[in-house]
Amino acid sequence: SASFEALRAQLAPLWQQRFPDQPMQLRRVRSYFAENYADELRLSKLLGAASLIAIAIAAFGIYALSASSVQQRSGEIVIRKLHGARRRDIATLLGREFGMLVAAGALVGAPLAALLNARYLAQFAERAPMGAWPLALALMMALTVALAASARHLLLATRLAPAQVLRG
Repeated sequence: SASFEALRAQLAPLWQQRFPDQPMQLRRVRSYFAENYADELRLSKLLGAASLIAIAIAAFGIYALSASSVQQRSGEIVIRKLHGARRRDIATLLGREFGMLVAAGALVGAPLAALLNARYLAQFAERAPMGAWPLALALMMALTVALAASARHLLLATRLAPAQVLRG
């Protein structure tokens, strides 16, 4: 910017007086930070992209699993409806199945993520205490993805007509 160039113009004669054999290299502090943290920035972008791909794969997997589960359990769902089960009961039955899958994934993934996070942050001299909220937020995101991926099939399961299923 203009103020940086004005500073450079003011310092140039003084620099030439004191250090005539060395060229003046005036840089912004931001450039030092960018240089020092370029690897971390690349790593964070790579991890972000890998996370989005993993979330997409998980969402597609849960979507396909919920479709398969509703199709395989359609007879059971209809029998439960004929015996007085409400839509909420059917949604709870199927939702519990996907919740258990997310919980099993969290039991495996959360300690591993905490360990990898601690090992990565150990290389830095200064760091803010993170606590457990990043892992809790990740679990909430996983539950949200699971719910969004299976919502259509949960809704279809609650709307199954007994006559339609029993005929086929």
